Amino acid sequence: MNDKPDILFPDGGSLRGLARFSVEMSEIPEKAQLHVGAGNVTFLRPTCLILLAKICRTRSRLYPKEKMLYSGLEKLNYANNLGFSQALNILDNPFPQGAFGGKSYIPMSVMSLDSLQALAAEKAFEIGDAIEERCEDISRIVSQDRSAELKNTLARSFCEIFRNTFEHGKSQSAVFCCQYWPKLNTVEICIADRGMGVRTSICESKYTKPENDAEALSLALMPGVSSKAWKHKKKKAAQKTVWDNAGYGLFFAHQIFGKLGHFFIASGESALYLDVDRFDEIPCSIEGTLVSMRMNLSEQEKIVGALEETRKNAAQVKERLGVKSLDYSVAQDFLRSGK
Repeated sequence: MNDKPDILFPDGGSLRGLARFSVEMSEIPEKAQLHVGAGNVTFLRPTCLILLAKICRTRSRLYPKEKMLYSGLEKLNYANNLGFSQALNILDNPFPQGAFGGKSYIPMSVMSLDSLQALAAEKAFEIGDAIEERCEDISRIVSQDRSAELKNTLARSFCEIFRNTFEHGKSQSAVFCCQYWPKLNTVEICIADRGMGVRTSICESKYTKPENDAEALSLALMPGVSSKAWKHKKKKAAQKTVWDNAGYGLFFAHQIFGKLGHFFIASGESALYLDVDRFDEIPCSIEGTLVSMRMNLSEQEKIVGALEETRKNAAQVKERLGVKSLDYSVAQDFLRSGK
């Protein structure tokens, strides 16, 4: 392929660069053939893998007659091993997935409603418990056994994110990918779906009516707003549901990852980025919803402190700011200041 690419994958893994790429792709008029170049890219981390594949597949669904061609993928051996080229739906793909999971990573994987229903039927419990079982495996990789409390907290947060996919987003599946880098002592996980999106979901509530995607994302991160409580009871024993704290998943996730790394959520025309120093609203063009979370696992004291502070603040923030009368400006002020 000798012709110049119409657009290049962003290099460097910047979340702002990835969001900008999503907008640029959406603004290119339909063509008979669209050439996407990857020759400038040296490494793709989990969020890059999922977001780039998601953007390209969204365009393919929008313009089914347009032929998408890729150049430079042969350089991305690690990404292709994790399933990147397969996710691009390349005809006669010469780069099959070769990595299927380990103690430090999970390749691009799909959690489908059908598979959850099958697991629930096999083990005689509810779908919510099937999600929880899958999330315990994921949180084991993300927490790297730093503490049982961290693993359990992350598992619950992941449960609510995946549950939102199936309950709120009305999606049939979600894709996820996770990687731990020992030299950096850092872990990253990305979860995405192609459901109805955060704004449409939030608007189903009689209490919250955001005017745009940015407002919807800010409201969704507040405790008690983004989720409904599922009532799941195991059939093997009479016990109370493990879902009694539903509604705090995204709040816990953005609080913990935001303090120890970063938290990024994108849906529709907007994305939010949070870390210990920043709160940014970023334009994007994303079908469904994508969540990216990164955490540094080096300092155990910071992890313990973040867990304790988040657990203490969750109920207090909900009580102080409310849910029924929660205003976007109030939510945004909290997210910017953490108070």
